[in-house]
Amino acid sequence: MTTTDLAGAREQSTPLSGADSAAGRSVAGLLRPYLGSFAAVVILQVIGAVAGLAPLLAVVELGRTLLSPNPIDHGHVWIVVIAGAVGLFVRLLFTAGSSGVGHLLDGRVELSFRRKLAARLGRVPIGWLSGRRTGELAKVVGEDVSAVHRSSPTSPASSSPPSWCRWYR
Repeated sequence: MTTTDLAGAREQSTPLSGADSAAGRSVAGLLRPYLGSFAAVVILQVIGAVAGLAPLLAVVELGRTLLSPNPIDHGHVWIVVIAGAVGLFVRLLFTAGSSGVGHLLDGRVELSFRRKLAARLGRVPIGWLSGRRTGELAKVVGEDVSAVHRSSPTSPASSSPPSWCRWYR
């Protein structure tokens, strides 16, 4: 049994109502309630990435200051070192925040998709269900839901097209 078998059952099941139909058939409709959380993950990750440049720029500035033929300004050196350390701390803080929000978002999206799958399977004709083993159905649903975890971004670079996209088209 594959996801396409479930898609065939979808065609045999009762049609969805108007608003549920539009949101239930597109991935964008499924993810729309979580748009703010996805934006928060991206914004936190971008802030963390930009703050991660501070230690690198601090090293460059320290090199310029320490290698210059002029006398070393100790106050300037300490300011550069502190700025680099603060940048590193800000990067750590915002990247961890992005990862935390991303993992919470992953759990909420996965739960939502499990509920939508259960509701969808609740509308499948009983004759279709009786022709399949429970373990076979559980395996397909479990594989589709576990694909959500791999596709849910805990950082913007980690997103990829999920396998469950085929079923909801």
